[in-house]
Amino acid sequence: MEPDRPRKSPIMMIVGLLIAVGGFYLFMNSALDGGTYFLKVEEATAATLKPGRPLRVKGNVALGTYRHSDGTTIHAFTIEGGAHSIPIYYDGPMPDVFAEGREVVVEGAIREDGVLVASEVTAKCPSKYEGGVSEEAKKQLGIESPSKKP
Repeated sequence: MEPDRPRKSPIMMIVGLLIAVGGFYLFMNSALDGGTYFLKVEEATAATLKPGRPLRVKGNVALGTYRHSDGTTIHAFTIEGGAHSIPIYYDGPMPDVFAEGREVVVEGAIREDGVLVASEVTAKCPSKYEGGVSEEAKKQLGIESPSKKP
């Protein structure tokens, strides 16, 4: 004869099921509805985006488009990718490495007029290895530049 096993009450099973369903709902809701998309400029301009929907867009700051009044935190510029561009409005501190021509990721929401109102701007740091070794570093290391060889 088998010993009597304790039976789980139906109420405990229902509570466990409700907790599992609630957790799954919260996960799906945050992943699908409240998620922030990461798009390239070309993708963002080609997509039909609802005004006010949060998104992240990656592109390069177009040359000659950066505007900033001294004494304010208001910035305006355009990011571009391929043949497409998006005007950006940002009220906040700019990253130290921000510059025209540099790659940025802008997070915010598109207005009905197509301007992306940014809540955050992140600039890609330039590689310290771009352009090779500087002339000063070559002198310190005792390396001769190829252009200065006889």
